[in-house]
Amino acid sequence: MLASIVSFVANSLTITALVGYIFALWAALLVWTWFDISARTDNILYRLGAVLIVATGAILGFAIYLLLRPAYTTEEAKIREVEGAILTSQSEFLSCSSCHQAVREDFAYCPNCSLKLYSKCSECDKQINVSWNACPFCGRERKIPLPAKPAVEPTKPAEVPVITEVPARIEVVGKGRVPSLTFFSTLAGLLKRRDVKKRTAKRAKAHGSTFGKTKKSPRAAKAKKA
Repeated sequence: MLASIVSFVANSLTITALVGYIFALWAALLVWTWFDISARTDNILYRLGAVLIVATGAILGFAIYLLLRPAYTTEEAKIREVEGAILTSQSEFLSCSSCHQAVREDFAYCPNCSLKLYSKCSECDKQINVSWNACPFCGRERKIPLPAKPAVEPTKPAEVPVITEVPARIEVVGKGRVPSLTFFSTLAGLLKRRDVKKRTAKRAKAHGSTFGKTKKSPRAAKAKKA
């Protein structure tokens, strides 16, 4: 068994394959190190030093490079700088508690809604933001007044005009003149009188017919007896 292993290792083809594999791995580490250090720094000396460490130390040199290389690439470093600048600029500004407008820390009033941004603490007389619930210097809680509701006036009922007297006469001046109200009232009175006369005449006729029948009834009885 051991003899077969020794003979396999001693074979020239196997040795060539192993040497080729190690060389390819070493070359791949060198290429990867060059691209990686180029993305992390623009200094040519750092690039050459990193490649030299990996070339002389192989796997051990590659491990040393991973420990000593810069933590961020140039693009990541630029992004972090931009983020830091944004955070710094935002830290210099506050927001108004009324209109949420961005205001600077040294502003005493909001330039948009004229709200007073700072007030004195009743305990330590320090200037604190009006939107804070407690003083950060002495810990005293603030009583934030609620916004006053606008006074609502009671609505008065609508006054309905009351007509106490009806005008006796209504006339329209100009074209399309309408007849006066007295004409219609006179006509209505005449029609009512006519109806009353007709009703009285009918009642009189009906009463006369019944009275004649009552008078004729005893004579008719005597004629029947005779």
